[in-house]
Amino acid sequence: MLRPVRTTAEPLVSRISVIYLYVSDTERSAAFYRDVLGIPLEGDGDWQEASLDGLRFALHRMREGIGELSSGTIHVNLEVPDIDAAAERLRASGVEAGEVVRDDWGAALEVSDPDGYRLYLYQPPR
Repeated sequence: MLRPVRTTAEPLVSRISVIYLYVSDTERSAAFYRDVLGIPLEGDGDWQEASLDGLRFALHRMREGIGELSSGTIHVNLEVPDIDAAAERLRASGVEAGEVVRDDWGAALEVSDPDGYRLYLYQPPR
């Protein structure tokens, strides 16, 4: 059983360095994230990476022995400046995008990447 340790020391983790998704086909997924969503991925082979506002986001090809892809347990929120323009661009690219949901927290729509990961494009309230 885990026990919390009370301390006045600095946190153990100082920042999130990189978040990466295991994908079945790096080139196919990179084309989706780079060409459709506009994330400036760079790299080749099994690894594609971008730095977004100080956080590194990467795609890594799933290899045998690592485990299995599990799209149902990953939820990625990607902030956009204009949700309506994002929805239009996705649909023009042939991506099935959900309806835009609007609330006090902002607006969002759901899409899936080539491996079935659920992505939420989110616009903060204006």
